[in-house]
Amino acid sequence: MALSFSFLFWIFLRTICCQPQCIQEPLDDAEFYINATEHIEVQSIECIQIPHEVTFPRDKVTVPYRKILFEGDPLNVVDVKVVSGMDSDTKDIFLIQALPRGEYEYGFKLEWGCNQTYVFPRRIHISVSALRAKPSLSPPPMVEGQRSGLYCRAPYSCSGDVILFLKWQKADGQSTTLDNGFSDYEDFFRYRYASRRRWRHGGRLHIPFNPTADHHNTNITCVAEYDHDIAETTVTLTVKFSPRILNSSHCRVTAEQLICLCISWGNPLPPIFWPLETLTDYSVTSFSIAQRVRSTFTMPAAKYHNNTVKCMSSNELGQAETDILIENSAEDVKPDDSQGSSKGFDSALPWITGVCFTLNLVFVAVIVCIHQRSKNKLKEPFEEVKTYASLRKVDVEEEYSVISPQCK
Repeated sequence: MALSFSFLFWIFLRTICCQPQCIQEPLDDAEFYINATEHIEVQSIECIQIPHEVTFPRDKVTVPYRKILFEGDPLNVVDVKVVSGMDSDTKDIFLIQALPRGEYEYGFKLEWGCNQTYVFPRRIHISVSALRAKPSLSPPPMVEGQRSGLYCRAPYSCSGDVILFLKWQKADGQSTTLDNGFSDYEDFFRYRYASRRRWRHGGRLHIPFNPTADHHNTNITCVAEYDHDIAETTVTLTVKFSPRILNSSHCRVTAEQLICLCISWGNPLPPIFWPLETLTDYSVTSFSIAQRVRSTFTMPAAKYHNNTVKCMSSNELGQAETDILIENSAEDVKPDDSQGSSKGFDSALPWITGVCFTLNLVFVAVIVCIHQRSKNKLKEPFEEVKTYASLRKVDVEEEYSVISPQCK
């Protein structure tokens, strides 16, 4: 028993004596150096590459050793590279995934042996700015009724996914994810699947599209959503479509004039013409704005004997026409004798004017006479009272001294 105990004690002492001791050697800063860019600028979707080269005393730093990248505090480790041989290249690159906008600071340290550590004093400053790259969106020429497509390509992201979709801003200013313009359910389902499709690193989205007149001069936006940022590109659609005459077109009789307004909408601009071959006494004025042509037709109402006026408009894609009803035409227009009545009234107009002027003069003279007569009647009693009062007074001077101020 004693022999066994002695043997075990001998083994324990041998183990303690043979175990290597960890001795923290003093380090000289002059022997440690790292060559790296001190300031790096990137966008929010870009991965950050930190190339570097380390120099250290080979007799003190034993292999394997570890190169460590940390953010801010040396304990906040971001990446570690293990070097197993002294013949390994001391040049290397640390790679950081895309970061949100902001300012960051990184540092390096070495670890080897028994908890030997050296922290390099140099720091790397990284500035992450907003995304400047934009999605590409180039819609092809579009014609109403002809199937087309919208293509959108997102900028490449070194890390994470990107969600790519199209957004349509209607004429009233409201925006919606583009999900109409399809002729069958299969296309609609395929589009809905791809409308907010998630791509790895980047992507190219193709959306089949049936343009209509309502899409003309509206905005289409390609939206790319990343982990830390969002990018958009907006274009205005141009859609060619055949003319259509708007319901706001109308005809009215005003002051014995027939005035018709016809409004046509189309792209290219559709000129308006009035088929009035048998008429000569009329005028037409036209102007255009925002793919709309407004044409006004004017003529004497007495010279037009129909209840409607035809308006026609055309461009390279087609033609539109409509018969515009004349409002209140039965009351305001006399097809048989209105012309003669109008001439008779015009010839009698000077005589009517003279008679009205004479009657006005007579009426004014009568008013003036009545006013003057009323004034005289009021004045006569006043004079009689004054005379009677003066006969009863003995002293005339006293009379004036009393009555004169009252007359004033």
